[in-house]
Amino acid sequence: MPKREVDRGRTSRALRRLRRAAERAGQEGAPGLSAWEKDFVEGVTGRLETYGSAFRDPAKGPLKEPLSNRQGQIVRAIETKTRAKARQTPSDAVSPAAEVASPMLRRTGLRGTLRPGRGPRVRDINDDPLPPEDPPQPPRRPARSRRPSGRKGAD
Repeated sequence: MPKREVDRGRTSRALRRLRRAAERAGQEGAPGLSAWEKDFVEGVTGRLETYGSAFRDPAKGPLKEPLSNRQGQIVRAIETKTRAKARQTPSDAVSPAAEVASPMLRRTGLRGTLRPGRGPRVRDINDDPLPPEDPPQPPRRPARSRRPSGRKGAD
């Protein structure tokens, strides 16, 4: 198997991302990492420092990258978790006027389509008009009497 070439810059960026996420999680008021996440960060950091890469199987991601695709997803999830809680601290609070001015700060998803103070647009069956009453049906014509034999012209 040929020797793997992993860019040192990519390795150092991955290490910085992991360390920064772990530091943010350790701050006061931030969500701590679960035991599984701590083991993951320690294991991946050790492999990156030792080998420059945290995976070996080429089916798990590009060989030039230091982290596999799945490891990258987990690192992004940890970063998102720590950033979300860091944004909610009162020292980093954004004024309501700044939130209105910048729609990029609001990440409301589908709730952003609703008008403030109103619920979703839903149909209430009690608001529907009553169906019109059926008009009276014309009287039915009496059924034709059949001949007793059941054949035409047989008398």
